[in-house]
Amino acid sequence: MLLNWFFAETALEVGRSWFDFYSIGHICFGIGLFLFFSLFYTIPKKHGKTPIFSLVFVFILSFAFIILWEVLENFLFIGLGWKFENRLDSWQNITTDIIIGILGSLISWLFCHEVFVKDKNIWAYYIFGIIGFGLWLVVFIILRALTIT
Repeated sequence: MLLNWFFAETALEVGRSWFDFYSIGHICFGIGLFLFFSLFYTIPKKHGKTPIFSLVFVFILSFAFIILWEVLENFLFIGLGWKFENRLDSWQNITTDIIIGILGSLISWLFCHEVFVKDKNIWAYYIFGIIGFGLWLVVFIILRALTIT
């Protein structure tokens, strides 16, 4: 019972527990957001132009979009009937989703961007990020299948 409070094991616990299969998808979301917004930093920098954004701003923008997603998910999507089982997430689940999304952005920034872009390997950064994003999606799909069945 206590484990179910932390990890959703059935569809009834999704959105109520701290972690569910959608939580892992928020890592993908954070990675993807940072990859997308960093395009406006790395591409101009490669061509010798002043970047539009700083990496701190890219991170803050990613953070803001993660929070915006949770607001949309728990208000707009509920109204449209697009939300899983059409119920609000618990505050625990919302908090975890935001933290995990931020973690995904940090992974993109600290472990990928700092390694590849400093050495002028910009395309390796995006390839590595897309592969990482894809791997997390596979984990998400597996966890979703295990939870729903």
